[in-house]
Order: sequence, then structure tokens, then C-alpha cells
Amino acid sequence: MTRAQPPLVAVFLGTDHHRFDRLVRWVVSLSEQGLFSFHVQHGSTPLPDGVGGSALLAPGALGDLLDRADAVVTHGGPGSIMDAREHGHLPIVVPRDPRLGEHVDDHQQRFARFVSRTGLVVTAYDEEELATRLSLAVLTGHHTPTEHRVSPTLARFEALVEDLVHR
Repeated sequence: MTRAQPPLVAVFLGTDHHRFDRLVRWVVSLSEQGLFSFHVQHGSTPLPDGVGGSALLAPGALGDLLDRADAVVTHGGPGSIMDAREHGHLPIVVPRDPRLGEHVDDHQQRFARFVSRTGLVVTAYDEEELATRLSLAVLTGHHTPTEHRVSPTLARFEALVEDLVHR
């Protein structure tokens, strides 16, 4: 009997020059448990051997990965969140922490808290919470839009981001 492949999780660390080693450590740990397989868009954060990924993804490859993924984890950047939402995912957001040298300030943490209150994302602040959120995402699944049009949810999200940015 062949063992089924574990669910695919797309992880987006972003392209900022600050490393995001904390999230990579969580991915390695969860990967070693065999519960999930990962493809990490890692930017400037190096990946250890055995973790699949790409430094950057062209738009077509990004869309393909999002369509194949069973769940999506992203840093707190609006672009990655919107990409995941556009492909039918409820993204799990792990905001970068400036106290750990992951970014210059706490804007991702503030943004993640704000957006999570709308229900457009869920957040994870430690490895256990991430594992729980991933298990739930895999169980509930996602749908892939049949057309690449702006959904009402995405339009609302974009309006919230615009409002927040212009404050």
C-alpha cells in the first residue's frame, strides 16, 4: 500500500532583505513530523537542505502553486495575503517581528491584528498554533475561483487596506 502524499502548504516569506528564520524553523519541524509538505518562497532567507522552495516565483508559477496548495502561510504583507485570497485560501499569517530582527518595525504585526479582526486571515504566533491552523485549513479545504475576477471579499479587503494605508 502506497502512502498518500502529505498536504501541500505554500509558504511565502516575502522578499524583504531581513531573514525570517523563525518561520523556516517551524516549517522544518512540521515537515519532519510528516504531516505536511512545503514549498517555501524564501526571498533572502536561506533554506536548509530538504526543504523545497524558490527564492522568487514568477506570476504564473505563483498562481500554479496557489492553485495546487492545500493551505497557505504568509508573512504579513498585503500582496501575499491578497494573492492567497484571490486563489480561494484563508491565509495563515505569521507577521514578522522586529524584536527578532525580522523587519524594521512592527507594521506587519499591527496589520495582521487589524486584518484578522475582519476574518479575512487567521494568524499564528507560534509553531503549535501554526500546526493547528494548518490542520484546520487542510480539513476545510479551499475553492479555486473559476474566473480571475475580483471577488467581493477581495474588493472589501483591498478597500480596508487602502483605508488603513491612507490614515
